[in-house]
Amino acid sequence: MTAHAETRARRTLRPIEAILGAGLLAAVLDISNPIIIWGLKGVPAERILQSVASGLLGKAAFAGGAATAVLGMAAHTLIMLGAATFYYLASRRLPVMNRHPWIAGPAFGFGFYFFMNYLVVPLSLAAMKPPHGWFPVLNQMFCHMVLVGLSFSLIISQARKPGDPA
Repeated sequence: MTAHAETRARRTLRPIEAILGAGLLAAVLDISNPIIIWGLKGVPAERILQSVASGLLGKAAFAGGAATAVLGMAAHTLIMLGAATFYYLASRRLPVMNRHPWIAGPAFGFGFYFFMNYLVVPLSLAAMKPPHGWFPVLNQMFCHMVLVGLSFSLIISQARKPGDPA
């Protein structure tokens, strides 16, 4: 086996591995950002996770303690796994996404930012408005384009193509 073939064999992932890896990594990186930023202002991580759960439960999420924080982390992770699955499926229809992950990932993240902030969150029970001000907007753009989109593209571009040998 040549060195190139060895490297290629080592880097090829099964689709489920790519989706799980990309989704879980993006979930951890993306939620870490507000936990760190708001933590510096004295807001506990539990409250950040409860704010995610508030999309399902409304204001009641903030009175639920650790249980609603766990629900928030589960909801956040499920959203990221869904987005990673969507990215994977799109990348199979548009192979250019796999050939240019450094462009496709951030572009996907840019669209995902608008999808989450201007469709999902407003339709949820969360009493949150889209970010405003230069720092919150740029910070969330960075998170969606780099921590989420680039994580998706760099991992999912390594997934085995349908019909490839195992």
